[in-house]
Amino acid sequence: MQFKEVLGNGELKGRLIRMVDSGRTGHSIMLVERDGYGALPLALALIQYMICGNRLPGGDSCGVCPACRKIAEMVHPDLHFAFPVNVSSKSGSSKKPLSSSFLQEWRQLYRDNPYFTEADLYARLGIDGKAGAISVAEAREILDSLSLKSYEGKGKYMIIWLPERMNAEAANRLLKIVEEPMPDTYFFFITHAPDRIISTIRSRSQLVRLYPAQTEELVPVLQARTGLSAEEAAVYARTAGGSLGLALDMAGEGSAAAAWLQTAENMLDAVVSGDLVRLLDGNEAVLAQGRERQKEFCLYMEALLRRMMLRRRGLDRISDALPQEAGAVEHFSPVFPDGFYEKAFKALEEARTMIEANVNAKMVFCHLANILFATKNF
Repeated sequence: MQFKEVLGNGELKGRLIRMVDSGRTGHSIMLVERDGYGALPLALALIQYMICGNRLPGGDSCGVCPACRKIAEMVHPDLHFAFPVNVSSKSGSSKKPLSSSFLQEWRQLYRDNPYFTEADLYARLGIDGKAGAISVAEAREILDSLSLKSYEGKGKYMIIWLPERMNAEAANRLLKIVEEPMPDTYFFFITHAPDRIISTIRSRSQLVRLYPAQTEELVPVLQARTGLSAEEAAVYARTAGGSLGLALDMAGEGSAAAAWLQTAENMLDAVVSGDLVRLLDGNEAVLAQGRERQKEFCLYMEALLRRMMLRRRGLDRISDALPQEAGAVEHFSPVFPDGFYEKAFKALEEARTMIEANVNAKMVFCHLANILFATKNF
């Protein structure tokens, strides 16, 4: 992956290039992103630039030398990966699988979509519905990998994707090597929640924060990948908050968006009719999904309610309703008062936070249903 192939974040890419050119590359870099922003392709572009022996004058790797090609294919012997995993039929008989058990799936997922989300990874690994984790055994594997000499003599590179999924024991095992790194050894921590990483690792890492892609940057990519019109692609881009990964999840063929719309309509119908039992039953469709899909549903429902609120206020031109949502927006927008929307937005945000904190999903969505039911006439 060359820098020119990484979507958006032009100013940030320029800073990273200047950092490498000046010889000030830190041994530990923490890339902070929202799910699907593209920190992984950016990290790979940075590593490729660091390793490339034929850098281009404009500030990029050549993309054609053996080292560049191996990084692009994620098969360079000095490039290592760790990411959250769990027991799966794809991990064989091991009850404590490691990232190395899933490297084939990891690489293929990246080839299919470099901007994949956490939910996409779990689905590909066959652990959708379970929580992924980076275990103590994985931490030992990381240390073993980095204890070896560089195969090609240009440094060793460890990408840890979602280090917030490490438990305290695993993080503490890595702490010494992050505090006292071996020569020419580089860590790249890609995180969606830096506050959940132990402070001693955070404080020893150079923080790099990615920004959302602009709508005009996302639209042509979404059109090429999904066949959407420019107008539809722009709506998905804005709904996803500038995250290409989330936009593709919502807009792609076989996406969950259609099912989410039906589930949201059923829940709102139950709220309007005053049928709490039906509202709670409607949660089952969401509970059947994994935690990452549950968070995505909350984001989608929040966006749908925002469109209804804007329609209620006569701001149709900025409501961004998709054609398939027009009926629901038209039907529900006059039903709920403004106070309902404010309470619902807060409740959905709380639900996402609780899911992230591993609160029992049934409790989370029962709580959400009760709040929606209690505030329908607010």
